[in-house]
Amino acid sequence: MRGTTELLVDIAVVTTTSALNSVAEAFVVHENDHSLVAALSVDGVSILPVDTGAAQPLLYLNAAAASPADVPILGSMMRVGQQITSSELSSLTGARLLRQLGLLPAANLSTFLAAHPSVVSELLATPPAAREVSSWWSGLTADSRQSMHESASQLVGNLDGVPVGERYLANQRWLDESISQLESTVESSPGRTVVAESRRQINMLEQVTETLRKASDGPIRSLLSVDPEGQGRAAVVLGDLASADYVTYLVPGMFFTVEGQISDWTDDAARIYAEQVEWVQRAGLTDANGGAAAVAVVSWMGYETPNLTNIGTLDLAYEGRDAIAAVVQGLQAERAGDEPHITIVAHSYGSTAALMALTEYNFEVDALIVVGSPGSAAQSADDLHVADGNVFVGEAAWDPVPNSAFFGSDPGSAEYGAHRLDVDAGIDPITSGKLSQSIGHNGYFTEGSASLRNIAVIGVGQSDLVTGTTEPAEVKFLARER
Repeated sequence: MRGTTELLVDIAVVTTTSALNSVAEAFVVHENDHSLVAALSVDGVSILPVDTGAAQPLLYLNAAAASPADVPILGSMMRVGQQITSSELSSLTGARLLRQLGLLPAANLSTFLAAHPSVVSELLATPPAAREVSSWWSGLTADSRQSMHESASQLVGNLDGVPVGERYLANQRWLDESISQLESTVESSPGRTVVAESRRQINMLEQVTETLRKASDGPIRSLLSVDPEGQGRAAVVLGDLASADYVTYLVPGMFFTVEGQISDWTDDAARIYAEQVEWVQRAGLTDANGGAAAVAVVSWMGYETPNLTNIGTLDLAYEGRDAIAAVVQGLQAERAGDEPHITIVAHSYGSTAALMALTEYNFEVDALIVVGSPGSAAQSADDLHVADGNVFVGEAAWDPVPNSAFFGSDPGSAEYGAHRLDVDAGIDPITSGKLSQSIGHNGYFTEGSASLRNIAVIGVGQSDLVTGTTEPAEVKFLARER
């Protein structure tokens, strides 16, 4: 019989020599025909077995003699020589599973994920909170981080809370490897359905690759997230989220897919970026060291947008709500103590998702711009977690979506209390340049438009320079110059 102070399990994990030495006194030796394994019994969980090839006794850990922090545990795993069952694996989730993955040596991590590929997709579907992820990553050794990059690049690249520089590298690695693997599948698979799906994903990922290559005539472009499943999800960063003083997230609405629109959506983001850089220079905005302030714009397609078959429901807006909250909170967790000015620019159905996120989640942004909005359950701008009432609403001529209030309150109504985003033709009161009018549902990001210009100034914290207000922008600008 096993004693109450010596919880023995028939499961194993490879530990480093130093790890074994640190808990040597906690082991009790038992004769067994199995190879040398370290069977751990912390919290009564089972451990991934690894065969060392040596006919040695099976070692059991005396739970009364060791702290759970002293040894790596992977969780409800497999009994020696048996496959892990779904029920066993399901007992480890979220941050606990993430911590244990980070403790496995590279070879074992790779073997485990190859046997259980759903672990990554499930972690990404219901990820730990960004602050937990950030804490987990900062606690990993350099070797563990390298192991995660080599064996779990998709996980590293798509977890909000992992430093963005690490995510850029992991996603580029995963993108290249995935295209190569999919091409091999096309060449070798006899199944038509498998080949067709592989070709579809190749096309989607090649669109992402081509979008990233457009950096030659603008800011560096990096891949913040990517997932080719279904309609696909991706986020391309212009600039660098790790150091930018001003960050803008561009959230799309209906009919936008990675395969079809990632390039065009990123071009829209590039126009906002270029305009913001000009206004940073024009307004003399500086960083903490006195240099020119830096901007970053995220071409964010992080949720499945609706089409004609499901545009009438809020199902995908809930998904967008959660994804928007996660990506913003991830940046805030990483940049805690050095948080940038954050603006969300949300178009069409994406504005519904963003409005939900900013009422139902406990995080705050510095500005929100909604254009072509079909509304949301938020009753007024006061309900939104946006600093200083910086909520702006744009409604273009011949855009049939605004004023519909299809999904709730119309953010463009006077009762809502938001500021008007000027989208009409005119003359820029500061530069004296011509500004064009936005027309139709997709005309808000046109180069040279009043809409684009005003989105840019709001995104760099200069909302007092928006055109079309009761107090002329040039008066405010000149007064500030004095």
